[in-house]
Amino acid sequence: MKKNSDLAAKITVLIIALFLWSLVMDDVNPEISRTYRNITVNLNNISALDRQGLVLMDPETITVDVKVTGKKSDFGRDRFTASNILAQVDLSGYKEGKVKIPITVSLVDQPSGISVSSWEPRESLFTFEQLITKEMPLNIKTSGSLPENYVLGDLSSSSRFVLLNGPRTWVNEVDQVVVVANIDKRTDTFTESFTTVLLDDEGNVVRGVSKEPNAVNVTIPIYKTVTLPIELQTINELPENYSIVDISITPSTIAVKGKEGISNLTKIDTETIDINTLIGGAALEVELDLPPGVSLLNPNQRITVIYAIEETITKEFTIPIRDLNIINLDEDLEIEEEDLYREITVYVRGYKSVLDDLEYSDLGLSIDLSDLGEGRHRVDIEMNEIDGINLESLINQRLIIHLIER
Repeated sequence: MKKNSDLAAKITVLIIALFLWSLVMDDVNPEISRTYRNITVNLNNISALDRQGLVLMDPETITVDVKVTGKKSDFGRDRFTASNILAQVDLSGYKEGKVKIPITVSLVDQPSGISVSSWEPRESLFTFEQLITKEMPLNIKTSGSLPENYVLGDLSSSSRFVLLNGPRTWVNEVDQVVVVANIDKRTDTFTESFTTVLLDDEGNVVRGVSKEPNAVNVTIPIYKTVTLPIELQTINELPENYSIVDISITPSTIAVKGKEGISNLTKIDTETIDINTLIGGAALEVELDLPPGVSLLNPNQRITVIYAIEETITKEFTIPIRDLNIINLDEDLEIEEEDLYREITVYVRGYKSVLDDLEYSDLGLSIDLSDLGEGRHRVDIEMNEIDGINLESLINQRLIIHLIER
């Protein structure tokens, strides 16, 4: 009985001793909390985004503040540091758009007495975008200036299109794909490689989008220009009773381009036309016979021949002498009445358009009786000069008239 009583007493003493020891240790090694700030959050399962064709747009990095609790002795001598805290998010299983993802925090390689009390933030807003591809045409631009009398030809490149790949928003920001070639003071055609550049609608460079090809070969033709007269080339001849009264080419000169040898040219011929095809018309559009390697500076330029072709005819007029213009007749004399009623026949030759409307009065036929007295006289008939009209023949061109006293 006494033996049991001694055992109970010993146990009681042990419990009291342990309690007293714990009280002492609480004062010597108390439980404390520490906060570790700006702990970088690991982004897990980024490969899952790649498989879904997604890309993380925002945020680039995340940090959290973590509060841990443990005995003071557990934190001593760098037994616990920020490297023992593991913060992470799992990016798998999400779709395009904005989504809040929880942040998890755990401890690694830490003393058993330390635990996580809290952390902030508990979640973070992520933005995911779909990766897309888009084909866009390549625009070739130039910088600098060519010397005088040189022009660019049609620019060409090894690729007409560029394939873009990247986040939807960034790809859709691309307004144009360009290469810029420096042509300053160049006089010869050249080919060079230029890097493609992505621009938005304000001309700013768009980054973060991959492109294929990244560079292209651009051929830049450069031509010399000259302005030359145009010369009409014809074959055959007009019928004998037709003639060209007016002809011109509009424009009379033409600007052409080509290699340096173009400077040796003195004129540009039209393609040969049959002169007889002009009859009955007033204008004809013609093509130019350009030498090899020479082209029009303005490919839309039209060349027109403007002309007038007249038919030549003969017209007969029968006129009484009394209708002639009688000049310088002595006032004391007059022409015998029988002579006044005699007629003369005139043949004139000229352009049909003129003769069709010509009256005998337009001929201005006259006889000059200067210094002639009474009696019979031989006089010449004169005619006014009329453009395009020639006196072909005159029956009784020399008249015999009888002058008598009044």
